[in-house]
Amino acid sequence: MLSLSGLMFAQDRQIVEVTSGEELGSKVSTNMQYLFPEFTDGQVFFLKSAESNGKLNYNMLVGEMQFLLNEEVLALETKNVAAVSINDRVFYPYKGGQFSEELLSTEKYKLRVIRKGSVVSFAKKGAYGTSSSTSSITSYSSVNGSGHTYNLSVSEDVLISVKNLYYLVGANGKYTQITNAKTFTKQFPALRTQIEAYVKEQKIRFDREDDLKRLFAYCNELDYRRL
Repeated sequence: MLSLSGLMFAQDRQIVEVTSGEELGSKVSTNMQYLFPEFTDGQVFFLKSAESNGKLNYNMLVGEMQFLLNEEVLALETKNVAAVSINDRVFYPYKGGQFSEELLSTEKYKLRVIRKGSVVSFAKKGAYGTSSSTSSITSYSSVNGSGHTYNLSVSEDVLISVKNLYYLVGANGKYTQITNAKTFTKQFPALRTQIEAYVKEQKIRFDREDDLKRLFAYCNELDYRRL
């Protein structure tokens, strides 16, 4: 049975319950919606080497890099953007206007995270009470995206969540989502035995950022020794 109250954290995931008739804005906090507590000075680097400064923040629920213009919240177009830097943290354009944050990098590999919002209806549940229907948060409300705000009252009981999806990015720029040791070793096939042993010994959890950073550093150390 699903039992939730207010905002909860499940590893690197935030979940909030909104019941029928409630406004989304009354339940979703700024900390859940935005990566940073406030819009912060940052830089946008464009593909043609141009650079622009402004007040920036990443809206995790709708997957938008947003900026302030005359106190209005606008979404940053990703078409010509190479990267965004906020507080020495670097973000790269991904699919559908989303951005991935780089956690660690070497010349050959990058460890990145994509924060994704979703809405799940209470009424649509699968086996053992698990919810089976998931949609983008934008199907319910733009959640302060592109200048819009939360004024929408939902007509059903829903769960709104933000979860972290972790990826390894190779030299070819291809993203491989990390969910277990098998997916991680796709980028390090020659180190499979050592990686699997390390994961077991260190009790690595693939939904924990710190664990993945340790595993990434370990793999790159092994890879360096092989040169």
